[in-house]
Amino acid sequence: MNKKQNPRLKNIVIRVNDKEHKEIEKKADNLGLTISDYGRQLMLKGSVLSVQKSESLGESTGVDRRTIIGLANNLNQLTRYANERRELPQIESLLKDIETIISKW
Repeated sequence: MNKKQNPRLKNIVIRVNDKEHKEIEKKADNLGLTISDYGRQLMLKGSVLSVQKSESLGESTGVDRRTIIGLANNLNQLTRYANERRELPQIESLLKDIETIISKW
């Protein structure tokens, strides 16, 4: 189901002090999540999963989440192009680059 079919209309309010709020905000930010997403995952699953890797890996490879998303978008556009034209453009080198980056990610 998508958000339109199942909108989140209910609120859960918890009270925290300044120190707790900063700690929760920092943990959510380190995982690339909003406080709401972080809290929701923690309450529903008992743990929080994130696809974002440590900052040191991103710094050493020069890869961040935005780069991965951009590469995925480019690959999607090339796939659409190939399907529309019924031809496959020369994208093998791009795919190898993406594979290398993802393996380091």
